[in-house]
Amino acid sequence: MEISGNIEWQTPTAPELVLDLLVAEAGELPVAALCRAASLFGMNEQVMRVALTRLRAQGKVRRTARGRYTVQRGRLALTEVVDQWQQRQTEQVAWQGQWVAVADGAVRRQDKTDWRRHALALQLRGFAMLAPGLCLRPDNLVHGVAGERQRLQALGLSPLALVLGLQRLEDDALVRAQALWRGAALPAHYRALATALRRSARRLPRLSLADATRESLLAGRTVIAQLLRDPLLPGELMDARAREQLLASMRDYQQQARALCRAYLALAPEEL
Repeated sequence: MEISGNIEWQTPTAPELVLDLLVAEAGELPVAALCRAASLFGMNEQVMRVALTRLRAQGKVRRTARGRYTVQRGRLALTEVVDQWQQRQTEQVAWQGQWVAVADGAVRRQDKTDWRRHALALQLRGFAMLAPGLCLRPDNLVHGVAGERQRLQALGLSPLALVLGLQRLEDDALVRAQALWRGAALPAHYRALATALRRSARRLPRLSLADATRESLLAGRTVIAQLLRDPLLPGELMDARAREQLLASMRDYQQQARALCRAYLALAPEEL
């Protein structure tokens, strides 16, 4: 990981880089362009081709023509989540003090792959563990318990988990639940991320095209990953202004980052 100020930029693996680029472009890219991007992170062509082969076998990407790939939409619920990072806040409705809970004590932890998918689904939908085998989040999203169940299952929630609504929590559990998302710490972290983006945006024009593209990819994926995992807490649990400011900063930064990435990916090999 790279560090900018107090922020750790998240370096992608080869499969993550492929999906990041294909989702960002909302279309298709040639293998040559994907390999150019890989070189920014010290990955060679063979590593990228292996990643493409595995992603294709998993049904996450498909080949559109010789040497060209796109995301296999409809097979990858996570792609839709990433696509919609800018619109997530529109899911919120007024909170009436109720909760959505997931009881997953029956889910086997031994199957690491299934457990990771299950845990990621919970993270992406803003759930936190109140007690072993019980995770919850405020019931303040537009489609309620039934909609939350559908979204969790699409993202990989174990079929052994139960999704249910809770009308109220006893006093002790309520105090613990309200503290689960570090409501006071998240805004400070979001302000730090927004500051890091602004500093990066000022620095990018002074860097080489390769270095600027690399930094913008790192910064963008780090912030988007955070926004995707934002629990969308109601105002009673967290001040949303810092999240809104980070979202606005990321929208501005993305325009600059996309221009850099497209310019870099368009270069011929001899220009690199």
